Amino acid sequence: MKETMTLTFKLLLICAVITALLAWVNVMTEPIIAQNEQASFQAAMTEVLPDAGEFTEKEITDFVPSETGVTIGSVHTAEKGGAVVSATCSEGYGGDINIMIGITDEGKINQIKVMSMSETPGLGAKSTEPEFARKYVGLEKGISVIKNSQPSGNEIVAISGATVTSKAVTKAVNGALEAAEFVMQKGGE
Repeated sequence: MKETMTLTFKLLLICAVITALLAWVNVMTEPIIAQNEQASFQAAMTEVLPDAGEFTEKEITDFVPSETGVTIGSVHTAEKGGAVVSATCSEGYGGDINIMIGITDEGKINQIKVMSMSETPGLGAKSTEPEFARKYVGLEKGISVIKNSQPSGNEIVAISGATVTSKAVTKAVNGALEAAEFVMQKGGE
């Protein structure tokens, strides 16, 4: 019995020391991680809307995108015109798809970037490729997804075998375009 108690005490002591060390590492690295995430976010904004100057975050109150499953993370207006919007669609095949969209003053897409997703490799994961992102350049609010035909007007062709992913990205893009319009034309705070 005494031997069992001694072993239990030693095990608890080891667990307490390891927990304290992990907590210390977390406290030490948390600000560095936050700083790196902010730098990555700033770099992505500059990538989707280059030569825009400084960005100012705008709060959007009383705004709900018409697209289901879409939430707007942030809207940043650019010093030299346009806006960058981060949006998430929860209706991807593998869950949430987070995107960032650079939008011109005219309400057209300058560029999109998929920031994170958990889509199927070789299928939905193709949404992160530049070839897919280029399909959105120059389009406006109300984009639709088509399959197996030539796009016209405000349409994009779905990734073969990944229509769900293509629709989720498009929903996030449409929601972001609505948010940018709300901020730029209706004076979001």
